[in-house]
Amino acid sequence: MKIVKLIIVRVRRLPLVRRYLGLRQFVKFSIVGFSSTILDFGVYIILTRAISLQYLWANFIALVAGATLNFTFNKTWTFRNHDRKFYWQYVKFWIVAILGLVASQYLLYFFVARASIYDILAKALAALIIMCCRFLAHKYWIFKFKP
Repeated sequence: MKIVKLIIVRVRRLPLVRRYLGLRQFVKFSIVGFSSTILDFGVYIILTRAISLQYLWANFIALVAGATLNFTFNKTWTFRNHDRKFYWQYVKFWIVAILGLVASQYLLYFFVARASIYDILAKALAALIIMCCRFLAHKYWIFKFKP
């Protein structure tokens, strides 16, 4: 966690990040996403290696753990949302997550099968596109940012 704190401190000092709220939120959103991915992989590794849980169940549990961390930190830290409609926001969060998964699968298929892009590059490109869409959905639909 020291590395994450160091990254946060350094990013906060960047002039563009300090000046523009949307960029600051996007950077925070990215840091939260990275952190939840680390948790996702950590839980998966513990469940499959230390506990010998079947990999699909382990993946499901790890995904839920990472997504819950993602929701919580985006709500409280990234968007500073104090709305008490927690349940409805969590439902909307999962709607966006599932739609993002479907869109990611489609983009990956399109980039690899139709555009003949190398699969790792295609996955990165799809992830970048989906991340931007998810950021906007989080900001304007789930946590209803009002400029």
